[in-house]
Amino acid sequence: MEIKKINHASVTIIELNGKFDIEQAENFENNFNQMIQDKPKVVGLDLNNVNYIDSSAIGSIIKSLNHVKNYGGEMILFGLKPMILNVFKLAKLDNFFKILTPEEFTKKYPG
Repeated sequence: MEIKKINHASVTIIELNGKFDIEQAENFENNFNQMIQDKPKVVGLDLNNVNYIDSSAIGSIIKSLNHVKNYGGEMILFGLKPMILNVFKLAKLDNFFKILTPEEFTKKYPG
């Protein structure tokens, strides 16, 4: 899985690309923590190019959300494919995370 940081106007976007599973979880957590060392107010996690996710990956995303919340920031997930969104809904995590479509995210954070 590839992880890329994009500084986008008023938000830091972390873009993921590929399969996000137990083999990638620790790598994601380490990279994510390094990428948000400057404690951005809003972190957007772009999952548009993630084609598979497992429970370990979801656990890593929860840890990342808690890390961002602990310093007073906000994390938004966007671009979830329907099957990945269904995983979040089945686990009732769609109420725990702020989840937007790419269009909603772009409208809220233009630039």
